[in-house]
Amino acid sequence: MARRNEELSVIGALLIDPKTIENVDRSGLCADDFADPAARLAFETIQALRAGGEKIDPLVLNDRMTKAGETDYTALIAEALKTTPTAANIGEYCRIVKDAAERAKFAEAVSRASEAAFYGNWRAEADNMLSLLQTMSGGENADVMGSEELGTAFADYYEQVKANSEAAYCKTGFQDLDRQLGGGMFKSEVYIIGARPGMGKTTLAINIAENIVNSGRPVLMVSMEMTAQQIAAKRISVETGISYTSLIAGNIKGGEEAQMQDWLVESKSKPFFLTTRSDLTVAEIGRRARQVPDLACLIIDYIGLVPVPQSSQQKPRYEQMTEISAGIKALAKSLNIPILALCQLNRENTSRQDKRPTMADLRDSGAIEQDAGAIILLHRPEYYQQNEEESHGIEEIELNVAKNRHAEPGVVRFYWNGTVGRISQIAREELPF
Repeated sequence: MARRNEELSVIGALLIDPKTIENVDRSGLCADDFADPAARLAFETIQALRAGGEKIDPLVLNDRMTKAGETDYTALIAEALKTTPTAANIGEYCRIVKDAAERAKFAEAVSRASEAAFYGNWRAEADNMLSLLQTMSGGENADVMGSEELGTAFADYYEQVKANSEAAYCKTGFQDLDRQLGGGMFKSEVYIIGARPGMGKTTLAINIAENIVNSGRPVLMVSMEMTAQQIAAKRISVETGISYTSLIAGNIKGGEEAQMQDWLVESKSKPFFLTTRSDLTVAEIGRRARQVPDLACLIIDYIGLVPVPQSSQQKPRYEQMTEISAGIKALAKSLNIPILALCQLNRENTSRQDKRPTMADLRDSGAIEQDAGAIILLHRPEYYQQNEEESHGIEEIELNVAKNRHAEPGVVRFYWNGTVGRISQIAREELPF
């Protein structure tokens, strides 16, 4: 009952003196912190009135709430005004409501974790508990920076990237692609590789991964579709030129086996890490990424196979993808590395005369277009000219950087060797500028 009184006191204070809403802003109080549904609706309605530049008073509030809730809230508003001794104490009312909400969230998390310890996915609940504790321990408005702090933060960043440009990004190892992206894959960003099945998403990702690990920087690949043996065969094929099909079928000959054995020995010192678990949520992927020291890049193959937590499994697919996309974006910021996430495209482009994909072809994309720092769409013209038969020769592959937050969009072209899954730079004269 005491919590309801404090919640109503927040509403009453806002009605007595609407200017006290600035105290609410400073407290970090939000609608989700209200346990009483009617008080929550009143708070949301007041915020909506404020956003619309409208007057906040009891009559207007009751009118808007009645339209939203289909009931009369005159008694609730009267109780809020009666409960509030003074608007001057709104900061304390907000603190009490916020504290009670956090206590309730913590108690719920402890209860879920306790149950999961014996009957459920305790690792997932441990990740959720860690995330909650980090949020709660940050303090009120700990994320708000003043101009001086912001300037200092950028000055420190600038000195780092001035001394070493790669402090800002992780290079893909393909000069033309890095140039198009603005230098490389910027830290804290999500990079989407989108294409139809068989177009080369995984192959491009592995080529980039090999370029990064060959420079001595660690990569973690989360492969939800392929086995460890298939990923290893693709890596060997890219590096040695041995046919992937022959490797995976155990059908290599003569000196190729010696090449393979040499690569296996050499690869032991390369910082390439892999998990092929197909049931990892974004939180569980994050936990594995944090176990890799000095991780430079995380690759997720592919985003459509990432499951949502059990609590979100009944949501529409679009909302699930939006949640996954937001989680991956938050993970990239938390780890301060680029995340390369592969994404299937729908079949719309196959029915068009021009088969080149567009961002509209992203399947069940949710908020991927908004969250991604760059979206790279793959297209192999000869793939369709051959009636979708597999190519065993060298052809061109187009990488259309359709969205590019840190530079201009544009298309870069490479050679594609389907037999060994190798993507290579097209030799060209450097421009004189």
